[in-house]
Amino acid sequence: MTLNKVSFLILLLSLAFLMTGCQGVGAGAPTSTSTATAQQANHIIFMMQENRSFDAYFGKLNDFRAGQSLGRDLDALDTLFTVPADDSTTISNFHLVTSCIFNTTAAWLESHGDMNRFSPSDGNPLLLDGFSHTAGAQAQNEGFADTKGVRSMGFYNGTDLNSPYFFATQFATSDRWYAPAPAQTEVVRLYAMAATSQGFVHPPQESNATLSATTIFQLLDNAGVSWKIYSVDTDSTGKLITSLNFFQPYGSTKQGHIFPISQYFTDVQNGTLPQFAYIEPAFISGRDEHPGSGTNIQLGAQFMNSILTALINSPSWKDSIFIETFDESGGLFDHVGPMINGQSIQELSQGASGQAVGPGKYPMDASAQHVPSPDGIMPKDLHPGDAQGDFTRTGFRVPLIIVSPFAKPHFVSHTPMDYTAVLRFVEKRFNLPNLTQRDAAQPDMSEFFDFVNAPNMNPSAAAQQNTGLGCDSTKASAASGSTWTPPTS
Repeated sequence: MTLNKVSFLILLLSLAFLMTGCQGVGAGAPTSTSTATAQQANHIIFMMQENRSFDAYFGKLNDFRAGQSLGRDLDALDTLFTVPADDSTTISNFHLVTSCIFNTTAAWLESHGDMNRFSPSDGNPLLLDGFSHTAGAQAQNEGFADTKGVRSMGFYNGTDLNSPYFFATQFATSDRWYAPAPAQTEVVRLYAMAATSQGFVHPPQESNATLSATTIFQLLDNAGVSWKIYSVDTDSTGKLITSLNFFQPYGSTKQGHIFPISQYFTDVQNGTLPQFAYIEPAFISGRDEHPGSGTNIQLGAQFMNSILTALINSPSWKDSIFIETFDESGGLFDHVGPMINGQSIQELSQGASGQAVGPGKYPMDASAQHVPSPDGIMPKDLHPGDAQGDFTRTGFRVPLIIVSPFAKPHFVSHTPMDYTAVLRFVEKRFNLPNLTQRDAAQPDMSEFFDFVNAPNMNPSAAAQQNTGLGCDSTKASAASGSTWTPPTS
């Protein structure tokens, strides 16, 4: 999260207090479960880290799986790709040798620009050619190095991120898991609570606005289901940061449900977790894995390791499901295109004639994707020069890790869905209505689980996350030449 994002969240906090499918690759377990068997899951925990695409984070997960004598079952960076730079050269994917990179963004215009560099509005061809262009422009605008946008093409491997690679391999993951909209943190996190942004494509605080949409927490309230939000960081006044404060007046009435992250560790050990928990990441203290010159991705992965191992080693493990993902791709390269309503999934591939955008590799990719507008509301805060579009496409793929005794070991889902599927899963588990047309359209995630056999009741111990990569953002692009000066007009 950028400093601007932090200041926006702090502003919002102050306001709040003033306002009193298709089968994946598994281990032979059943591919579906009934609602009745899902009742064994008494605690669902949902947490999103910050701003990493699937390829940038899990691009080498097949190599890690192969080292565990597992199949190369993911659509990952087994082939390297290139994108054009604005100086007429090309930039290839490369292994990052630093835990820190200069910031990138997945804001509305930039996300559309990543899809089509010069014609970003909805309806234009999907080219997947704009990643270095948008990253370079951001560097030029914000005055930091890598004005060529090389950093957008970097990736980590299973040595760099040994802990998340372990959890994704030991438990369940997906290579068709998407951010729900081509937008930045504040906007897509609205979807994680309400399955809509109510027309916002930019942070609501830019227009001093809040949302009135119904959240998952209100559905839980109505059904008498317990819930808590655990927040890692506080603002300058000492108040815990949470996106729930975008929703008013409801958010200001529920401050008693918001707890520091220390309470999570207490609750898992005492067996007092709520039925649904939402964890806000370390936006300010630098453990959210967000790109940034001083944000060390390995320290964020280490923090996640502590959160997950605390659950696994507690009495709460036996009936819990922990779903970890990332809120958006951060403008980092991904070779698989988004889900677009009425269109099939397309992706970059390498063939005899070179690199090209073509059909996705899985059978379900060929189907016309169902990405309905959540509530029919059109974008209402577009900036001059923004790409034209609506809310009938997702953002790019993001990493997913499902850690649970019920998670199928080594499972990889290929079913396209965005992370409002988590809300759909919670709704199914607790017999709740859907929030919007978007969460209603998602698979219920049952394919990830085996509630009959609970195959991961005694999982292998995870190694401690490596932290020795070093933090030097200039190394994220120096090898490929990081600077380019636009010609003067």
